[in-house]
This record gives sequence, C-alpha cells and structure tokens, in this order.
Amino acid sequence: MRDTSFFTHPENDWQRRYEALRASFVERLPARIVADRFGYSPGYIRLLRHQFQHGKIDFSEPVPEGKAARRRVTAEIRRRIKAWRERRLSAGEITVLLSEDGIELSVRTVERVLAEEGFPKLPRRTRLKGGLTVNGAEVPERSQLVSLSKLNGKRFDCAGAGVFLFAPFLAQLDVEKIVTAASLPGSKVIPAINY
Repeated sequence: MRDTSFFTHPENDWQRRYEALRASFVERLPARIVADRFGYSPGYIRLLRHQFQHGKIDFSEPVPEGKAARRRVTAEIRRRIKAWRERRLSAGEITVLLSEDGIELSVRTVERVLAEEGFPKLPRRTRLKGGLTVNGAEVPERSQLVSLSKLNGKRFDCAGAGVFLFAPFLAQLDVEKIVTAASLPGSKVIPAINY
C-alpha cells in the first residue's frame, strides 16, 4: 500500500520533477531546500522552474522510462538486408523493398542491422548519381560520338530537320579543318566539330 513516501520520495524521474516543482511553487520553498529534498542541484531546480513557466515541461502524460524496446529482426530479414546491401543499395532503398514485401521497418532499424552485420555506411550519393538534376528533372542519356558513315540510310524525326539540307554543303567546306584551326573546345566524348 502506498503512503506519504510515494509523494515525498518519488521513484520515477517525471514524478520527482513534478514534486520538486510543486514544492517550489505551492510550498514556496527556496531552490536549495527543494534540491536537497529531491536530490537535484539548486541550478537544476531553477532550470525546471524556468522551463515550467515558459511551457517547456508537460506533465499531462509521463514519458516512458527505461530503454525503448527494439524491433526484433528475424534471421530471414537480416539475410535479405545483407543481400541487398551487397548490391550497394542504401538503407532507404532497402526499407522500400521490405515495405513492398509487407515488412515494415524504419530506415534506422535497417541501418542498425547493417552496422551489427559489419557493413559500413555507403558514401553519400549525389542527386546526379541517382539520375536527377538539382531541380529534380531526369538526367538525359549521355551524348556519344557518332560517325557519319554509321548514319548512312538511317531515318530521324526532328522539328528542325531543315539544317540537314546543308550537310553536303558543310562537307564541301571542310568545316573540320576550320574548327581545328579555330581551336574550339571539345572533349573526348564530343569533339569540337560536333558542337
């Protein structure tokens, strides 16, 4: 059966804070006496008072104490997580794949399992590696060098196709020699003549 010691010597932290504040405000005891009674420092009592006066402490529902229960992950789920990480999938991608299979795990839980299994974190991926630009648009396929001899007989649809009417004329002008002489910029993939 509970007696007055339940209130004068509370066991739970939330109740100790509550009783310390009650003694401070209702009984109007100084911080030093309240601190001695409930095992706090006077500075902490002043901090509690300040937080309570500014609405930063809520006693409507006590915070559960002790270690939060971790979600148990079966050996089968661990095996699947390891297999997906070996394919270099991120914890977020693994979470999505598990969710599609009806297994709801948080990203944090997947990260914990990977750490327990000895996998290091993947380096951060840029949006570009993920196939998106900064604005979220898809990155188009990379341009490639194409020789004119490979295009012979192929058909292309283009809104501005009229420019191709000048291709024979450009070939006669020896544009490649002009571009080379002008030292226009180019790259290994797309030489200056293709710009």
